Amino acid sequence: MTNAAGSVVPETSSVREEEFHDAMVSGLARAQRRVGQKPLAFVMDMTVKQLRNILGGSSPHPKRMWDALGADPTVLDDVADLYGRKIVSKDLDTSADLGTLPLATLLAKVAEAESPASPGGTAKTHSELLGMEEEIRTVHALTADWIERINIARSPVRAVP
Repeated sequence: MTNAAGSVVPETSSVREEEFHDAMVSGLARAQRRVGQKPLAFVMDMTVKQLRNILGGSSPHPKRMWDALGADPTVLDDVADLYGRKIVSKDLDTSADLGTLPLATLLAKVAEAESPASPGGTAKTHSELLGMEEEIRTVHALTADWIERINIARSPVRAVP
């Protein structure tokens, strides 16, 4: 299989070691601010001293970085972003997360209902609202799911005693 340049040799990453480490430390620092130093070290199966060493410049075993996802689901986002990637939970139902179409459909109907030439003028009538009900309920469910995901991402992780 050839790449875009027509070569069979895979292209190398342009990410420098320092960039990678800075992104990794950024995610760990964010997780530490969110849950605290001891709980993060616990989740990563290391001592607080080992965690401080990583934040100070050493590199953790890759498994420990993945374990840190238990403390903060965004801990690897900075590293993934360097590579143009995104880490998404396997159990996340992304099939229902196509928000653009329902939002655009509702927006078009709202714009039509708010038009001065619409039956209610710029005010939405009951019949116009009822005509948008399915789209409103779809967008409401979609945004409720997003808010729940935000709440989960922001919620503090309880340390295991």
